[in-house]
Amino acid sequence: MSDKEIEELRETVALANRVVHHTGLTTYLGHASARIPGTDRVLIKRNGTIAVSMDTTTTKDILMADLDGNQLDGQSVGKLPAEWPLHAQIYLARPDVMGILHTHQRWATTFGIAGAKVLPVLHPIHSSVVAEDIPIYDESYAIVTTDDQARVVAQDMGQHIACHLRTHGMVFAAGSVEAAIIAAIDVEYQAELTYLARQIGEPNAIPMLFMREGLERRQ
Repeated sequence: MSDKEIEELRETVALANRVVHHTGLTTYLGHASARIPGTDRVLIKRNGTIAVSMDTTTTKDILMADLDGNQLDGQSVGKLPAEWPLHAQIYLARPDVMGILHTHQRWATTFGIAGAKVLPVLHPIHSSVVAEDIPIYDESYAIVTTDDQARVVAQDMGQHIACHLRTHGMVFAAGSVEAAIIAAIDVEYQAELTYLARQIGEPNAIPMLFMREGLERRQ
């Protein structure tokens, strides 16, 4: 990619963090990242003495690093987030992944804590994100900050687009950071509606046959 294209991707990553905050998928913490096409370099929101709030993230808050954790922007602009291994190990395990998102979204996280299935209940295209069970990483109650923890997450996640980090949140991995955000929004909506429908009766899940188009779009 040219320097101009990398800067455009940096702006996309900054915008992704703001979008996730304003759609209610996290509070001030969380992070989005994107792999620079054709490389093992990643753009990700920095950490610092004071955490960078997702709703105020700009391009100056986006660092470049390789998958060994070497910062490529210099040390003066901050440091990699503590959960950097979560991103790095998924990128290493999944060459197809170009964007990763970590959220603390309320409804989907609740289902992860309970070990319950989020059902595909509204609109086949959007519900296709939960056509298959979302894997659950429950090996640790702590945040994922080590390579060993993150490798287990990547293993548990497999080829799925989402994974529950039980008691902590969610991680999404897709062909772009934009696709990861759409998946997060879709999962959250299906989780909320699944919960609400269960207060009335037994939810009627959409059959797999009707979600095939949506699944193909997500590939």
